[in-house]
Amino acid sequence: MTLNNLFSKLRKRNRGNYTQFVFCVTFAVMLIGSFSTVIFSPLIQSVLPEGGDSRKQVYMIFAVAAVGCLLFSIYAAGLFLRYKSRETGVFIALGAEKGKLSRALLLEVALLTGLCTLAGLILGNALAVLIGQIFKGLAVSDVEKGTLSLTGVGTSLLFAVVVLLCLMFMAFRFMKRSNLMDIMNQQRKSEPLKKMVTGRYAAIGGALLIIGIACGLLLPVIAAKLMEKNLGLIPYLFYILALIGLYMLMVYSVAVHKKGRNPKKYYKHMISYGMMKFQGASVVRNMLVIALLIIATLFACFYGPTQYLNGKMLHQNNPVDFALAYPKNVDEVKKEDIQELAGKHHAEIQNYREGELIRLLASGVERESYDSSGNLIEIYKKQFCYQEFISAKAYNRLTGSEITVDRGTYKQIKRPNAEETIWNRFGDLDHVKNTVTGLTMNLKDGGTADYQGLVQNDGFTVNGRFVLNDNDFSKLKRGLSDELITRQILFDAGELEDSYEFAKALFKEYCLRASDEMKVLSSYDEFQKQEALAAGKTYGYDSQVQLRPEHSEVDLGWKYAPNFKILNLKNIFSSFILYYLLFIYVAVICMAAVGIIAYTRSMNVGIANKQVFDDLRKLGADHGYIRKLVVSQLKKLFVLPTIVGSGLMFGYYVLLLWQNDSRFLPDEWAALGVDLVTCGVMGLYQFIMYRFSLKRVMKIIL
Repeated sequence: MTLNNLFSKLRKRNRGNYTQFVFCVTFAVMLIGSFSTVIFSPLIQSVLPEGGDSRKQVYMIFAVAAVGCLLFSIYAAGLFLRYKSRETGVFIALGAEKGKLSRALLLEVALLTGLCTLAGLILGNALAVLIGQIFKGLAVSDVEKGTLSLTGVGTSLLFAVVVLLCLMFMAFRFMKRSNLMDIMNQQRKSEPLKKMVTGRYAAIGGALLIIGIACGLLLPVIAAKLMEKNLGLIPYLFYILALIGLYMLMVYSVAVHKKGRNPKKYYKHMISYGMMKFQGASVVRNMLVIALLIIATLFACFYGPTQYLNGKMLHQNNPVDFALAYPKNVDEVKKEDIQELAGKHHAEIQNYREGELIRLLASGVERESYDSSGNLIEIYKKQFCYQEFISAKAYNRLTGSEITVDRGTYKQIKRPNAEETIWNRFGDLDHVKNTVTGLTMNLKDGGTADYQGLVQNDGFTVNGRFVLNDNDFSKLKRGLSDELITRQILFDAGELEDSYEFAKALFKEYCLRASDEMKVLSSYDEFQKQEALAAGKTYGYDSQVQLRPEHSEVDLGWKYAPNFKILNLKNIFSSFILYYLLFIYVAVICMAAVGIIAYTRSMNVGIANKQVFDDLRKLGADHGYIRKLVVSQLKKLFVLPTIVGSGLMFGYYVLLLWQNDSRFLPDEWAALGVDLVTCGVMGLYQFIMYRFSLKRVMKIIL
């Protein structure tokens, strides 16, 4: 009988270990196979702007997921080889040649991994097709492009090859060991805690954890706001302190059990404490990894709902249903065109109004980088960029407000919740120029005016808009050509939901009529372009935007993008589905790793302590007592990391939202509610894994 035949019989007798290995590798390849097929498919590529930040974020998420799945596969292979160590040692002890044994093991690993990767690729592509159909069903625009692509399939194959090579290398290195006893005892190796741990040790750990998180999160913000300094990577080093502190707390929880005021309880659980300490080092390591993976899982789950609720609340609070702005000299949609389209799509137009803004060359402060010492570089320029200005009379007519602006002053138009940042400040403007007549005027900051319907893009620098005194506005407007005058159109719909088809048609018509001069990025400014070219530099915002009239959901970063409330609400949901789907991949990988690590550690509790449980049974311990011992071991592994990981991530996210502007907005409260529910789901998952693991451990020891 050959070694391959013996390995085949061993596979039948030890299905559990093989099943775990097969599941992990197949699962990892399936996830990355479906992930790569989805993100490289024509369907997803069509909604990600070429060269845009969203596309870069998606690729970054994919890279993180690929690394996570590779590490997950390596971990599973390590567990499998640890199991194989004992039977390999027995074969060697019985006289099997190491070379033949090595070839047989490599062949088995190669065969198993090959079958796993093949199954993973098939399942991954099937899952990708299913996800594509779901996305098509939820998309706000008609989608005809497919889900499969050669690039996606090729990337899946590349990942599968990398996994195969890594696992083959691990098997080869495993068989290179020369010490027979090392091989045989690999599975039974104990790692007791040898540290002398006191209450002071726990106090230091807690302090390091709090200081690390607080400094890592808040120090960059404090330095930026108060000192206008960039601390670079220094604040992130504090997270290492937090990691050390978390490790120390985990060590304390395993190593220290005091008699306290109830010594009876201490003596009752003494055996359980001893069992935990005997495997203490590996238990602490597993607990730490599980807690970190739970943190990563929750972060991936928290991000999407927070962004969605923030954007949804922003658009819902917009007082205007439809807003369009374009140069007056362009033959764009006008009132008659809008009414005609509304009639075709049975939409009702209400409160229609128009106004004009003038484009003047304005002063400003350039803040783009830091010096070598980390100080923010601020350069005042009397001629900085073009900005738009409206008279107080026109502003009041468009918005229904009753503001007054003194001569020689201005009010900057902003969103109600907009705040200053280190890069963008209110009050930078103090000088404007009519570039046709050459008329200049010094101005002073007169405060802000809140009206979201008139804010373009972020509302700062090249997108800044201001309200002027009527007399000042009249003087500065004289002589301006139509290309330096912006027509602003605002109106509402009778029933917002009923205006969806009309909004799509109006968006399409608006895009089709847009002139080439309008097809620029939101950060584009013609004066800054001239300045850059005159200095022999490349102007980074000079690329032309390729408009997509049929796809309003694609964020092109277009300077003249219209704001239609109904489209914005639909599109942000579509974007949420896309990005949350991608983040869920990462979350699923982390959750799977949590489950596998906790389950494997649980099995080790049963295997490593089986003799102890047998001895206790001989000494008179009943089934209930044995079960209590097992429960006490598993609770430490499941409960503490779950509470710590969930608590730390939720607390961190609370701090993250608060440090933005030292307050919680309604959408942030809603997001925190969703986050709490997510923590509950994570706890439920851990409880299910705990019950499953407990059941399997009890089968081992009984």
